[in-house]
Amino acid sequence: MQSYQALYYPFIHFKDEQWLKLAALYWDKIARIVPHDYPTADSDTVKALSPCIGTVRPDWVPPDFAQAFVDFLSQHGGRLRERYGLHLREQWPELGETERAPRAGGPSGNDRRLGYIFYEKIDNDVRRALDASGLASTDQRGERWVGMHPRLAWVYMTALAEQLAAHQGLCPLTDETRDHLALSSLSPERLAQALLDDVELVGTEPTPLEIESTLVSVAFKAVVPANLAELEPKKIMAFREKYPQERIAFQKAAADLLKGGEWLKSIDNPAVLEQRLRDEYDKHWNTRLQDLREQLRDCGIDAVLGCFNLKAVLPAGVAGAMAGLALHPVAAGAAGLAVGVMTTLRDKRKQAMGALRASPVSYLYRMEQDLAPKDLWGRVKHGTQRFALGI
Repeated sequence: MQSYQALYYPFIHFKDEQWLKLAALYWDKIARIVPHDYPTADSDTVKALSPCIGTVRPDWVPPDFAQAFVDFLSQHGGRLRERYGLHLREQWPELGETERAPRAGGPSGNDRRLGYIFYEKIDNDVRRALDASGLASTDQRGERWVGMHPRLAWVYMTALAEQLAAHQGLCPLTDETRDHLALSSLSPERLAQALLDDVELVGTEPTPLEIESTLVSVAFKAVVPANLAELEPKKIMAFREKYPQERIAFQKAAADLLKGGEWLKSIDNPAVLEQRLRDEYDKHWNTRLQDLREQLRDCGIDAVLGCFNLKAVLPAGVAGAMAGLALHPVAAGAAGLAVGVMTTLRDKRKQAMGALRASPVSYLYRMEQDLAPKDLWGRVKHGTQRFALGI
């Protein structure tokens, strides 16, 4: 069974807070690689989500990781220098705003053409080998940031994250749209393929984790439309704590939906992949979500919530007594009416809870009810639902 604890990379701070909110709704835990000597400068959003955010130290990586990189540099240092040597930096373009590290924590280096890695994330032997090959150097700001070609930095951080994740039982996860490389073998040949092959790796087939993350994003955005930026982190945390079993069921539903989806891996365009997953969502989950709404309407939820017409869900005798109560409260038997009403609503609640427990998309329904934006009438209906049926 797949672990639903993730390891974020390549940065220390989360780059996209809306991405983090979606991730927090799905993943049980999201760790990040934070060096011992680095003080984080988290936003209020990240602080509010801190109960589901963990820390992994870069020195937890096995020793053979550094040795594999040193061997790789020893074998391919000359060819790497021809492509990634710092003597060529004048020819490299500046990184765009979306390619740079998050602003939190301050700047990581002076040269906008370089990618920077905090010194604790690079073993001393690896740093010496990089420096000797002319592939990296510390920044003018001091010894804390090591600058190199952005692609070399990306491949190194991907490899580090995969090795740490493998030894911590985590899934490597990124909010970057750059190429997602499978480097788990960490062989010099695989690293050489990533950095020296003539085949451009951008746009290669997506990993299963990337496909799953895109599917989840499509599903969540469908039920919480245009509300993610305003969605309060504390509300996300309360939602997680309230519906852990529904989240587990939805995680399984996502894995089941993608079983046999090998054809998805052949899609090399992210926009096309998202559209195909949107089609899958509409065919499978959106249909089930509509069915769940119908089942809950059959339990009388809409009658109770939409027009406050209890007669639509109460037996004829009790409904008649309600009319009598309006004219002759005592004669109608108020106590008996109350028992009849409560018994009926209790039965309806059982039916509704049964439908929710049986549905693999109950988590989406809960999200739609709890997290989607509501007008005043929607809030009244939602509050009445909680009171009348207790769900």
